[in-house]
Amino acid sequence: MDLYNTENIIRLIPGIVVLFAGRNIFWLFIALIGFLAGIQFASLWLADQQTWMILMAGVFAGIIGALLAVVFERVAFALAGFYAAALLASLSAARFGVMDIHLVMIVAGIAGALIAFVLTDWAIIILSALAGAATIVSVFALEPPIESSLFIVLAIIGVLVQSAMLKRHKTG
Repeated sequence: MDLYNTENIIRLIPGIVVLFAGRNIFWLFIALIGFLAGIQFASLWLADQQTWMILMAGVFAGIIGALLAVVFERVAFALAGFYAAALLASLSAARFGVMDIHLVMIVAGIAGALIAFVLTDWAIIILSALAGAATIVSVFALEPPIESSLFIVLAIIGVLVQSAMLKRHKTG
């Protein structure tokens, strides 16, 4: 694994931000997770295209998410749920050798959107922690048991950090 590879850095930095601050800066979370999900979708559906096309798909998805977040908060939460669940499903499906990743991403995305729409704060905290952890772990070439352990630890830390920040926000 080459950590200094541009693609790895492009995934690692948003992954860290989403892991620890997804709920507090939800519009940025939606933009970053939209960017990451857009890259993931584009990598599958535009695999024969140039890298800049794939990056532009990610930028476009991120911009759409950020604009919706500012104008329509509740819809943006649902979109964030879709993006996060689809990204998480895609990264997981690829690890387990699932053949039809497209369908898995769409079904997981719809489920994530419904959960985020109904449960808002906690759904965004959990989904952003899971998506951030999955994105960070995907950058490193680790053995499966280590990868799974790191994913779980990062997701738990992300939920704890974000829930403490939410608690402080609501009490202060």
